[in-house]
Amino acid sequence: MAKKKDGNKKALKIANFSSVAMVIFLGAAFIVETLLTGIQITYGFPVFIMILTFMVVTSLINNSINTYKLAFNIPIIIMIYYTILMSLCRWNSSSYLFVCVLLCAISCIYSSFNRTVTFIIVQHLFIAWLFLTGSPIAGQGAPMLVVIINWAICLFSGLIMIFITRLATIVLNRALENQNSFNDLLATTENYVAMINERNEVVYASKTLSTLGSVDEPELVQGRPFVDLFPGKSLKIFAGRLLKEKDNYAEDWEFFLDGQKKFFKTISHSLASGGNLISLYDMTHLAERDEIAAMKDTMQIGLFFMDKNYIIQDHYSRYLETMLSEQNLFGKVFTDIISDSVSKSELEAIKDYFNMILERSYDQDMLDDINPLNQIRYVNRNFEGIKVLQFAFTTVERGHGEVFILVTVYDITIRVELQQRLAEEESRRQEEMQSVFELINVEPDVFSDFLEDMEFEFGSIEKIQKDENLSTHDSLVKIYQSVHAIKSNAVILGLNVFGNKMHALESKIKKLREMEGTVPFAEMLNLTMDIEKVTGAKDNFKEIINKLQSYGGVTEGAERQNVKVLVESLAKTTSRAAEDMGKQIKFIANDIDAEAIDKGPRRVMKEVLMQFIRNSAVHGIELPDVRKAKGKNETGVIKLSIKMTENHQNINIKLSDDGGGLNYKKIAEKALASNLIKKEDAKNQDVLMKIIFQPGFSTADTEGVHAGRGIGLNLVRDRIKEVGGTIKLRSEDDKGILFFVSVPIQKK
Repeated sequence: MAKKKDGNKKALKIANFSSVAMVIFLGAAFIVETLLTGIQITYGFPVFIMILTFMVVTSLINNSINTYKLAFNIPIIIMIYYTILMSLCRWNSSSYLFVCVLLCAISCIYSSFNRTVTFIIVQHLFIAWLFLTGSPIAGQGAPMLVVIINWAICLFSGLIMIFITRLATIVLNRALENQNSFNDLLATTENYVAMINERNEVVYASKTLSTLGSVDEPELVQGRPFVDLFPGKSLKIFAGRLLKEKDNYAEDWEFFLDGQKKFFKTISHSLASGGNLISLYDMTHLAERDEIAAMKDTMQIGLFFMDKNYIIQDHYSRYLETMLSEQNLFGKVFTDIISDSVSKSELEAIKDYFNMILERSYDQDMLDDINPLNQIRYVNRNFEGIKVLQFAFTTVERGHGEVFILVTVYDITIRVELQQRLAEEESRRQEEMQSVFELINVEPDVFSDFLEDMEFEFGSIEKIQKDENLSTHDSLVKIYQSVHAIKSNAVILGLNVFGNKMHALESKIKKLREMEGTVPFAEMLNLTMDIEKVTGAKDNFKEIINKLQSYGGVTEGAERQNVKVLVESLAKTTSRAAEDMGKQIKFIANDIDAEAIDKGPRRVMKEVLMQFIRNSAVHGIELPDVRKAKGKNETGVIKLSIKMTENHQNINIKLSDDGGGLNYKKIAEKALASNLIKKEDAKNQDVLMKIIFQPGFSTADTEGVHAGRGIGLNLVRDRIKEVGGTIKLRSEDDKGILFFVSVPIQKK
């Protein structure tokens, strides 16, 4: 191949030299001929044409990337150049057609059959045009017959040259292409290939094999002993054994090279023309793949490939099925598997993240930082409980350049649970200490009342969770009401630790209630576990009480006095709400019928009244400076009256305040914004009064422990309805509001 390449280069040099020489020779011949014949001519323009042609020809020779194009470009330029010179000397020379034959020869030397054919055709069309226009192409005064004979000789010479060019280019180039193909194979193949002669000397070697022998160019190893190509004693021993059985050899080589373990499959075949063809296939990656496959089936992590459609590919790690609690994962959609563990919006964000990974235009560190599945609470309907999994993602190219996501999964449940237990234990110690100080300041009778009500509400929550007839939304509303009631009681008594827990639980339920579409199974499962944790905190109260009693911190009270306990609880509700809202409020409860308290639904009455008081404190009674500006006393008043009816069948409850009354305008604005009323009902006070009892409705601008979540009056309505009672209200601007509740007595 090297000799043929050298031959091509040599022919190109000859053609280039001939072209330049032809330009110079024709120019010199023109000058000599005009001088000898005495033709009067100014040499300025001819010299300019000579210099211009010389520059064009040399420029094409030096700058042409595709040298085969010179077979047409150079001769046609010289022919036009010579034609101009002949015109300037009035065709005084008879060598024009001879020069055309020489130009055909130059075109042939450039070894481009198609370009030479094109040139000869164009050349003779040009000669025909000159002949038809009367140019003396065979010299001045030459007979017509002589011109035609000379032209025919020129054409015949060109045809012979075309035939020679075909032999020199097409036939020879085909052999050269075959030779080049074999050498290209040796230069590009990743296998280690060599052809050796009978003396075990290298005839040809692939680039990979020559590189193995520390030689960069394969041509330089030709003629060397085959064994010399291999570094190291072990490889030379393998090569020596191969040469002993080279006509029929097939063995596996296992050795170390540059500190790495290698695996070669080596085969030797004898050739009909003599010598042998030896091929060494590097099987290292296959052996490593087998080792990796064995590792992935034994290690306790999940590994799998996922395509652009999030479909799990084959060859995933065996432990992955255990981690995901799914069998036969091949072909399943990964996002479907985790759909129960995330919300719809989170799932869309995860898909966007996968697209970012597949685009491969983002920094890997940045992608790792924003990984939405760095830690996920994984749930599956085939597995009871929750696992904490950690996913890592990176891109890998497999066959045909297709990009896949390599996913690594770690089960970090035990680690996370341990961290949570440690954090919870530390938090529990701190909370227990704070709870002790909080409980010391609570009256025993009031606290017993609180425990009784709390037990009832948690029991209600348990029944709601087990009720399969309730929709998810209805269940969340009812659970929300019970949690809100427990929180309200805890906050009023100053049990801030427990109250904050209930407030956080209330926030989670509110978020689920406002979620669009179906609430994910994982979220409901998480809510159940959160309720169980809070229930455990409730049970801790009893332990703390027992500890306080053992130290003499709390004494068992006598039989509770219902009126006193109720009034104290409501008074605490008032003072706590007033303090938090920055208001001054006085609670008056002088008109209380003890029999009504004893025979009424005590828990419901207490719960309803607490909500009324909180509503008055937050929405009704104004701030001191506002009241003063209205001409009112800076201290607002809340009055309570509880009476039995004359027939002793019902209990009438009245609670009023002297605040600003209902803000119908603000209620209407909120209701319209929430699509709860029609525009024509915006001034209908009866409609607006009913709206304030809807779940989730609130006119508060911000949320807090006392108001803003729209559950208080909704809770009042449902609780009164549960005991068969009724509720009415009356409101006057700047005079306040009156709640009137009638409930039946409780039959023993």
